[in-house]
Amino acid sequence: MALVRVKGVLDHVLDKNLQDLVRGIRNHKDTEGKYISECIEEIKQELKQESLVVKANAINKLVYLQMLGYDISWAGFNIVEVMSSPKFTFKRIGYLAASQSFHDGTDVIMLTTNLVRKDLNSTNTYDAGVALSSLSCFMTGDLAHDLANDIMVLMTSTKPYLRKKAVLLMYKVFLRFPDSLKPAFGRLKEKLEDPDPGVQSAAVNVICELARKNPQNYLSLAPLFFKLMTTSTNNWVLIKIIKLFGALIPLEPRLGKKLIEPLTNLIHSTSAMSLLYECINTVIAVLISISSGLQNHATSVQLCVQKLQILIEDSDQNLKYLGLLAMTKILKTHPKSVQAHKELIMQCLDDKDESIRLRALSLLYGMVSKKNLMEIVKKLIVHMEKAEGAHYRDELLSKIIGICSQNDYRFITNFEWYVSVLVELAAHKGMKPAQGRAIANQLLDVAIRVQQVRRFAARQMSLLLRNHTFDKQRGGGGSAGLVEVLYAAAWICGEFAVCLAGDEESEDARRATLEAMSLPYVLQLPGEVQAVFVHNQVKLYANLLLAESDAEERVALTTELLTRLEQFVHSEDLEVQERAVCAHQLLKCTAKALRQAAASKTAAIFDVGDVATEDGAGSTAEADGDAVIDRVAKELSGLFAGELNPVAPKAQRKVPLPEGLDLDAWINEPPAPPKSEFDEPVKRKSGKSSGRKKEPEAAVSATVGASASGATNYSSSDPTVAWGGASGGGFEQKEYH
Repeated sequence: MALVRVKGVLDHVLDKNLQDLVRGIRNHKDTEGKYISECIEEIKQELKQESLVVKANAINKLVYLQMLGYDISWAGFNIVEVMSSPKFTFKRIGYLAASQSFHDGTDVIMLTTNLVRKDLNSTNTYDAGVALSSLSCFMTGDLAHDLANDIMVLMTSTKPYLRKKAVLLMYKVFLRFPDSLKPAFGRLKEKLEDPDPGVQSAAVNVICELARKNPQNYLSLAPLFFKLMTTSTNNWVLIKIIKLFGALIPLEPRLGKKLIEPLTNLIHSTSAMSLLYECINTVIAVLISISSGLQNHATSVQLCVQKLQILIEDSDQNLKYLGLLAMTKILKTHPKSVQAHKELIMQCLDDKDESIRLRALSLLYGMVSKKNLMEIVKKLIVHMEKAEGAHYRDELLSKIIGICSQNDYRFITNFEWYVSVLVELAAHKGMKPAQGRAIANQLLDVAIRVQQVRRFAARQMSLLLRNHTFDKQRGGGGSAGLVEVLYAAAWICGEFAVCLAGDEESEDARRATLEAMSLPYVLQLPGEVQAVFVHNQVKLYANLLLAESDAEERVALTTELLTRLEQFVHSEDLEVQERAVCAHQLLKCTAKALRQAAASKTAAIFDVGDVATEDGAGSTAEADGDAVIDRVAKELSGLFAGELNPVAPKAQRKVPLPEGLDLDAWINEPPAPPKSEFDEPVKRKSGKSSGRKKEPEAAVSATVGASASGATNYSSSDPTVAWGGASGGGFEQKEYH
C-alpha cells in the first residue's frame, strides 16, 4: 500500500502542471498546434489514472485549453468526478471546469443533481458557495426544478455569504423555472430589509431585473423601495432603485409627485456622475408624465439642465454623450430651457468623437426658432465644409434640410435665403445622389408652394445650369448629387420660364438658359434627367416664341432648336427618344407654319401692284401673316398653360361623391356564372356581348374624384404630373408669403 502511494506521488511530481503547460505553449510558438495536441494526449492518459490528484491537475490544464478555444466536452464525466472530490481544492477545479464547459446539451449534466444538492446542504460554507456560484453558469430547467427548494433554504441562512449568493442564483432559477417565483417571492421581499448590505443589494438587483420584464407586478413594492432610496448610501443600489421607479412612474402617475423632492435632493448632494444621470433621467420621466398637474416644476427643470451642462462639459466622452442624450429628452417638453445652451451644443460639433457630434446635431434639430434659424444653418454649413468623414458630412447636409423644412417651413421667414442655401449645398463636392434628390425635392417644393420666390428660384436655377455648363467645358465633372439637382433646375426654368424674362433690374435669361440645356454635355446625364431637359427646352422655346415679335427671329429660333434636338432623337433611352421625337415633329410643324406666314407677309410687303395699292390688299395680307404667326405662338404656348397648385395628400377624401353614383353597381352586365362541364350549353342571343367585369372600385373613385375636383389635366410627360391631380400624393394646400 505504501509503495502504491509512493508511486502515485512520483507520478504526480513527474506530471506537467498548469504552469508547465503555459510555459510550453509559449516556447512552441511555431508549432503551437502540434504541441497542444501532444499535451491533450498526455491529459487523456492522466485522466485514466486512479489518483484524484492527477485527475484534478489534468482538468485544471483542460480549463486553460478551453479558454484558448479547444473543445473539452469529451471530458465531461471526468469533470463530474473531480467535482465530487471531498477536498475543496479539487472540488473548486471541477466546478470551474463545469461552469465553463457545461451547457443545456451536455449529457452528463443530469448526473450533477444529487452532487450539487449535497454540496448545497454541506456544513462547509465554501462547498456551498462554490456550488452556488458555478450552478448559475449551467442552470437548466431540470436543475432549477429539482434544486429550487434547496436554494430557497439557503436564502435564510445565518451566513450573509450564502444568503447573497442564493438570492442572486434565484434569478436564474426564475428564468428557467418560472413557477418557483410565487413561493419564493415572500422570502425575496424579506431580503430587501436584510441587515447585511450585500444581501440587500442582491435582492434589489434581482427584483429590478424581474421588473424590467413586467413592472406592473412589482408596483406594490414602491413604498419599500422609496424607503430604501431615502436611507441607503450605496450608489449602485440607488441607481437600481431609481431605474425601477422610472419604469413604475408611467403605471402610477401619483408616484412621480412623491419622487420629485428626494430625487432633487440627490441631484444636489451626489458627486457620483452615474447616479446624477439616473436621477436626472427619472426626473425627466416624472416631468413628462405629470407636467400638467405639477406646480412650480420649472425649478426642477432648470436644475436638471444645469447639472447636464456639467456632464456635457466633462472631459469624459461617455458622460458628455449621456448629458446630450438626457438634454434631448428635456428638449421635447421644455425647449426654451435647452435653447439657452445653444452655444454649448454647437461646441460639441467640434468634438473628435463622431457619436457625440451626431448626438449634438440631432439636439440642434429641436432648438431651432425663427430668430436663430439662419445663424444655426450658417454654422452648420461652415462645419460641413471642414467636416471629416463622409457619414458625418452626409448627416450635416440632411439635418440642414430637415431643420429648414420641418413643420412645413415653419421657421423660414425668407425663402430667397433658403433657395440660396440649397444652391450652396448643391455646390459641395462629393455629394451623393440621395442628397442631391433631397435638395432637388426641396427646390421643387419651394418653387411650387411659394409664388413670391419663383422668380428668384428660376434665376438661381438658370445660373446653376449655366455654371455647370462652364464646369463641363473646363473639364470639371462635378458630383453625382449635382446631377439630381440639375433635374429640378431644368424643370423650374421650364415651368416658370416667364420668370426668366428681363425687366428693369435684370436681363432676359431665357435664351442663355435654353442654350445651356441643349449643349452636348447633357447627353452624359442619366436618361430621366435628359428627358426633363428635352421637355423643358420646349417650354422655354414656347415662352420665347410668344415674347418675340420679329418673324425672322422666330423662324431662326425654331430652326436653331430643331438642330439641337436632333442629338436627342437617337438617344438610347426610350423616354428621351420619345420626348425628343415628339418635340422635333412639333417644332417642324411650327417652323413650317411660321415660314408660310412669314412668306405671305413678305409677299404682301413687296406687292406694289396697282390693285394692292388702291384697295389696301397688301396691308391686309401683311396683317393676316402677323396674326397667323401670333396664333401659332399662342397655341404652342397653350400646351403648357395652367399653373400648378399645391394639393394636399388627403384631398381625394374631401371630394364629394356625385349624386346617383353607386360605386358598388356593375358598369356593364355582370359576367355569367362559371359553367360546369355537365351543364347544358346555353345559347347566347345574337347582337349582345358578354358583360364586362366591374372596374376596380379604387380606379372608379379616383376617376370621379379627379373630375369632380376640377384639377388641371397636365401632360403625362411632365415630371410633376402627380402634383397637379387631386388624388396625387402632392403638397399640402398651403402658401407662404
